[in-house]
Amino acid sequence: MLRKFPSPRRGFGRLFNAMAVAAALCAAAPASQAGVLDFETPLDMPFVFAGDVIQMGNYYVEGAGTAGLVGAIGGNDACFGLQCPANNATNYYSALDDGYLFFGMWDGSAFTLSSLQASFIGTGLPSYPSVAALLEITAFDANGIVDDIFVALNGPTGSTFNFATYDLSGFGNGASFTDVRLASFACTAGSTTCDRSTNQAQFAVDNIVTVSAATDVPEPASFALLGLGLLGLGAARRRAA
Repeated sequence: MLRKFPSPRRGFGRLFNAMAVAAALCAAAPASQAGVLDFETPLDMPFVFAGDVIQMGNYYVEGAGTAGLVGAIGGNDACFGLQCPANNATNYYSALDDGYLFFGMWDGSAFTLSSLQASFIGTGLPSYPSVAALLEITAFDANGIVDDIFVALNGPTGSTFNFATYDLSGFGNGASFTDVRLASFACTAGSTTCDRSTNQAQFAVDNIVTVSAATDVPEPASFALLGLGLLGLGAARRRAA
């Protein structure tokens, strides 16, 4: 809520102070800038091996897991004949062979998460439970883990897996972080356990929406606050004249 500026009758001193406060607020209140890691950056090859670090626009993506192939970036052809999610015709990251990934801002700046899309990748089993896997989302900063949650990746509808959107606006409890790890735990039909030791914990992820603090673009409200101060100063000068 904008504060009411002093009346011009109170003199230039207080009005100038109010304008200075507005300018300070304008400089101190950064805008929230959102970005999307959508995996559409062209690549020489789609395969991701353990330890590979790939720049995708403003982001880095690092494949992790046991030595060898841990993922692929592309469309459904990157699933190598597995049961890929059917409702996404764009590129996405496929974590394969119990592989997982890290991502963050390429310049190392801090951010929070707003949402992401994810799906289980089927491996040709005769049946799947209603929750095919648990996707673990772990955020880190320089001091270690900031937050860690699990979200359920649905089993197939008929024989088709699909991307779902997961709201992560509360993830991190307001704290920023520098790196995020995504890993899944496959659940088998008729079992109460989920694990990642059978090369079944495969998943796809896309359209990861991040929010970072930008100190160089003032919020519209801050612009308005500064504008009111300038208008008030002009009115006071006219009255004095």
